Amino acid sequence: MADLTKAGGINVPLVERLVRKHFGTEFTSHLAWNFTKGRYVPSDLPRRIAAPQKILGIRVWWKAIGEFSENIGIRLELWDPAFLPQAQALVEEYNAEARNGRIDFYCASAGSPAERSTAA
Repeated sequence: MADLTKAGGINVPLVERLVRKHFGTEFTSHLAWNFTKGRYVPSDLPRRIAAPQKILGIRVWWKAIGEFSENIGIRLELWDPAFLPQAQALVEEYNAEARNGRIDFYCASAGSPAERSTAA
């Protein structure tokens, strides 16, 4: 995978600030899926937007609602349509504030890649 900061000139601190502003303080964009470990791991770059799932106040998993991809420019792919207004506001505000780089928006209503593979 290409480096998001080099590929599209994405402003990493701005993305994280806007994720917390529009989605909530529990949400983060600094997660990546680790195939060898089979779980989410911290990332220096924005990869997935997720919120912790907690049981008795202890985080047990992450609920991912979208991801940033850089295959054709930088875009936010939203998997959960319930967060559509927040995602659109994040993209609009980022594009207005960022000096270089742009994020496009795509709503994938079929769910996350894992949900799409089990449905097939």
